[in-house]
Order: sequence, then C-alpha cells, then structure tokens
Amino acid sequence: MTALRELRARPRLADAVLALLVAGYQLAGATELGDPFGAHARPLGLVLAAVSALPLAARRRFPITTLVACVALMGVFYALGFRSQLGQLSVIVAAYTVWAHCRFRDALAVTVFGLIAYETSMLFGSPVSPVGDTLLSLLLATGVAAIGRTAYVRSHRLRDAEHDTELAVAEERVRIAHELHDVVSHHLSVISVQANLARYVFDSAPDTARGALDTITGTTTEALDELRRLLSVLRPPQYPLEGYRPQPGLDDLETLAARVREAGIAVGLRVTGTPRTLPPGQQLCAFRVAQEALTNVLKHGGATAELTLDYRTEHLVLAVTDPGGGPAGPPNPGGHGLIGMRERARMYGGVIEIGPRDPAGFAVVLTLPYPRPLAQPQEPE
Repeated sequence: MTALRELRARPRLADAVLALLVAGYQLAGATELGDPFGAHARPLGLVLAAVSALPLAARRRFPITTLVACVALMGVFYALGFRSQLGQLSVIVAAYTVWAHCRFRDALAVTVFGLIAYETSMLFGSPVSPVGDTLLSLLLATGVAAIGRTAYVRSHRLRDAEHDTELAVAEERVRIAHELHDVVSHHLSVISVQANLARYVFDSAPDTARGALDTITGTTTEALDELRRLLSVLRPPQYPLEGYRPQPGLDDLETLAARVREAGIAVGLRVTGTPRTLPPGQQLCAFRVAQEALTNVLKHGGATAELTLDYRTEHLVLAVTDPGGGPAGPPNPGGHGLIGMRERARMYGGVIEIGPRDPAGFAVVLTLPYPRPLAQPQEPE
C-alpha cells in the first residue's frame, strides 16, 4: 500500500514503472510470423517489442506524441514480420491516455491514424490481412475510446468541483477578512476612547474612570466572542465549537448605539415605518455598515451621531449621520472599511452612499431592497 501511495503521489515515476512493465509484457509475447507457438523472435523483434513501450513514460505530458510513437514502433515490428501473442498493450495504454486527456476531435484523429497505420503494417508483414483482425481492432479501439472518454468526463467534473471549492474558500476568506476588520476596528476604537477617558479622570473622577474600565471590559469580552466565532470557520470539523453568540442583526443596533454612547458620542436611534423581518444576511449587512459608520465617527472625533432605520415600502434605508464632525473632505475610496461596506451592500442588491453633507457633517446611507417572495404555483383551472 505504501508503494501504491508513492506512485500516485509521483505520476512521472508511475508512468516510468508502467512503461517498464509493458515492455516486459510485450517482450514475453514477441514471436516470428508463421511460428506463433515456437521460440521467441529474433533479437531485432525483441528490441522493437520492448522499445515500443518506452514512450509510455511520457504519456501524461505528451499523450498524442506517445500514441504516435507507440503505433509507429509497433508498425515497424509488424511490418518486419514479427507478431505478438499477447497483443499490443503499449498502443492500448497510449490510446486510453489520449482519450482520457485530450479533446474529442484530437483523440479521434490520432486514433484513426493509428488504425490505418496498424492495417498498413499488417499488409506489409503478411500478404493477406484477415478481416477478423480488422474487426477486432475496431472493436478494441471503440472500447478503449469509451473507457478513456469516461475517465475524461470524470476528471473534468472533479476539476470543476475543486475549482468551485477553491472559489468558495476564497469568498469565505474575504468575508472573514471583512468581519475581522469590522470587529477589530470598532471595538478597538471604543477601547481607545474609554482608556483615554479613564486616564484623564483617574484622579479627579474615580467613578467615571471605573465606568470607563467596565465599558472596556465588556467591549473586550464581546470582541473576543466575535473573533472566536469568526475564526471558528477555520477550525477543522473534528473540533466543534458551541456556545458562541449568533451573528448580530437589527435588534442589536440599540446595543451598538449604547456602546458608542459609553465611548462619549451622543448617538440617537430612530426607527420609522413598519418593522419587517429580514434574512440574517441582510441584517448582518446593515449592522456592520452601522458599526463601521459609527466607528468612523469615533475615529474622527465627532461629538454626536444619528442612526436612523427607515422601513419603507420596498426597501430598508439605514442612515448614520454626523451633523458636525466627520472627515474634512471626501473619504478615501480605497479604505478597507468603505470598500467592505460597498461590497456588503452589493452582495444583497443594495446601494450605499458615502459622503459629506450639506452644509456640514458626514453621512452614510444604505438602501437594501427587501427579498422578493417566492412565486406561488398557480392551480390548474
């Protein structure tokens, strides 16, 4: 079993071993024309029988060239009056490789060439070409082509499945990167503000300093919980994780606003319209956009912010406005947070507008369409 695993892991070595085995097989069956049950063929026939299998060592890298070489060498073998009691195994293996690795038209063309070359060599080696041999060759070629084409289709399906898996893994890593950025950026901003506040009032207002430290404790605990949840997707399945909080949604916006208030920003939360239940993905999208927008208010020293959730007829509008602070000028379009917000909105068919307000301030407005209900099948009249 160890040797088989080694050969599977090293295909070139496996092909070289296969070429040697086929060479020995054909060497054992080489005879002279007219003496099928007698002694082995002359040295020239033995050399040709063995050498005709050696191109198989390169069958995966050059399948068509390998088949042409094997057919040519076996053609010379038959044209000089030699025969093989055990068949042309090298040609069969090479033909299978062509059908398993090449396009249909290429495989068909080289197979037709091989059959013509085989029949021609038989005519040179014998004055009569039996019809039975021709029919047997056609039947054998058809069987090899069918088996090889089945292997071709299967390998391409596996390749497509592996490609889809790689794309899914890449998309998941991008999602994790966005989630990590949102979590780390927001919570560290809150911790930084609270730590500076605690240091500033440590002697003059001990109760305020204690409150700031309590906020830091709660924020770090929540950040660690979210980081563990995100990183759990990278953990092997044999190590299940339990007990982690579900992903945040619209119901957690009040908690988010309260945390930012504790960091020193006066955040007002206003909900208008008739609340609707959104899928978890859309709720997470809206929450992360609000989190990133409020984090930017913290970073840029804003004093107040307004978080609005407007349930309209066909879409949800989430707006975070900073009436007086915010960045002085247009935002950096290449920032990771802004890119992440735009990609989240695009994922659910939404639109996000980020920019300064008139006459002052800054705003982030997310518009998410509601998911369309599935069409109900109509009953036959």
